[in-house]
Amino acid sequence: MLAPDKATAAQALQSTFSSAATITIYAGAVRYAVSPLLMAPTPSWFDPVKTAINSAVTNATHWMDDLCVDVTTIIPQSVIAFATKFDDASDQISNIETEIEMSSGVATPDQKQQAVDALAALKSGVREAREDVAAVGERLAGLAKLVQADHDAMAAAGAIVAQNVPDGGVISKEITVDLGNDFLNIAPNGPCMVSIDIKSDVMIKITQTAGAHAELLPFVVARKLIDNAVSDNAQATAALSKARAIWALMEGLIDDVIDDLSTAADKDVLPVLRQAEFDAARDVWDHLSDIARSLMQGD
Repeated sequence: MLAPDKATAAQALQSTFSSAATITIYAGAVRYAVSPLLMAPTPSWFDPVKTAINSAVTNATHWMDDLCVDVTTIIPQSVIAFATKFDDASDQISNIETEIEMSSGVATPDQKQQAVDALAALKSGVREAREDVAAVGERLAGLAKLVQADHDAMAAAGAIVAQNVPDGGVISKEITVDLGNDFLNIAPNGPCMVSIDIKSDVMIKITQTAGAHAELLPFVVARKLIDNAVSDNAQATAALSKARAIWALMEGLIDDVIDDLSTAADKDVLPVLRQAEFDAARDVWDHLSDIARSLMQGD
């Protein structure tokens, strides 16, 4: 059948969206919860740390305003567009099958070529989808490298803090403990937008712990968020790899049918077309298209 496993493909689509939403929470936290903390006056020694945090803010903004939009648009659109192409190809193949059945059951050279052409057009649609997904994947990999660089920069910033704040390492650890794992108010608005801030009781507590060294607040919060973001990006990359695998599978399936048709005797053209199970595959692609539309609409 010219379709992936329905459940596996649906899960790949949904994983792409859920992982995007997870990254958005990180990005929103850096953008809307950490960035405002940098507005308070800080000592001059803190400038390199501030630069590192601002780099993370820039990358978070890029995710929310640009890359996330493409991830959650291009991926489902590729499925929707291909499902439309598959409907067209399925109609063409159905007409060819009917013509063969109504005659002698033996395909003419023209009918055989029409079937090959329909499949070639379908393969072109697969390649287009695969290239679109691959381009998004490369950009996501680029973001992952930037986030890793932010992670490394924050590690270097820890050394700067230790050099300039007495007991800076101890205070930072205490702030990290105060934060815990549930320190944000999160109100998602789609996969790429979120309203987010630090819970007021947590903010009071970490401010008291920081004492005279308020500059430690954006440093510690940013470091904690970036630590989590490294694994979040890995999950998103894995989800996108599953989406790419769907198109690689489809290209192989279509190539197999084209090869079988090209070498088939005229009397075997109809069995080859029937074996491809276009109607069953069409149902799968229509189902996946419905899921893609639903995800894009936020249902």
